Amino acid sequence: NDRVILETTHALLMVPRRGGRPRGGLHITRRKIWANSVKTESPEEAEFMRPLGTVLRTRLYRAKRSLFKYAQKLACEARQKVRDLTEREQLVVQFTQSCERILDRLLHEERGRKGWLTPDYETIMDWTGLSRSTVHRTLNLLKDIGLLEWIRRFNYSTDSETGARSEQTSNLYRLTLPVWLEKMLGLHTPTPVDEEHRRERMLEDHAAMLAGVPLSERRRYMPDDPAVCAALNSAALRLDRRTGADLRARECQENIAPQMDSIFSKMRQKESAWSADTRGPDGLGFA
Repeated sequence: NDRVILETTHALLMVPRRGGRPRGGLHITRRKIWANSVKTESPEEAEFMRPLGTVLRTRLYRAKRSLFKYAQKLACEARQKVRDLTEREQLVVQFTQSCERILDRLLHEERGRKGWLTPDYETIMDWTGLSRSTVHRTLNLLKDIGLLEWIRRFNYSTDSETGARSEQTSNLYRLTLPVWLEKMLGLHTPTPVDEEHRRERMLEDHAAMLAGVPLSERRRYMPDDPAVCAALNSAALRLDRRTGADLRARECQENIAPQMDSIFSKMRQKESAWSADTRGPDGLGFA
């Protein structure tokens, strides 16, 4: 009996588990929509939309022109076994003329639409003359490389005849340019020192503002991007250290201003201005 139970348990453990991304389900209106979709004209949709500036658009055009030639070079070296491609180079080597065509059209349309890129697959097929499967494969490759991001959306409407209903609509796309890709293509230029100081000052001012917000409301004002949260926490640490050093240097002087409260919480020495309910300097939550 023990042997039968052991074999049965082993057989159950060897059954592959269902995984992958969530496939969605029924909305409150009992109509299917994709998982993680956002409602059109919602704050989440407006927060995701980010128009390209002139500088970033120019850099994306330069990257687009160089990327296809660099992908051909990598493919040639891989066929000749001159080098072993890294994981990122294996993504770049898949960049084809179809990718260049779609990326070029998205850049053109983004400028006229001021960041609101919401074409469906049929629209992109009409723009480029590519098949639906090619459009699907190309968009996913651009996302894997880091040149494209999107969120799924749905419409929610009510009327007297059909009542409330939800319908899946086109995605909202956003163009980006990862730093690692610029460095790989030799297009990355370091940020000037004065610009870095200016950005640090802006982050420190933002951190000081958040430090004055009550803890119950601070989470609402914190950005969702973990990288931005980590930068704000680092700015809070710099500001606190500099303020403490300035106050210690002036302790022997007369008629100095009263000492301000530290940005750090008095309850925990290593806790930043955001308290334990948000992320720490490394982008992770406090224990």
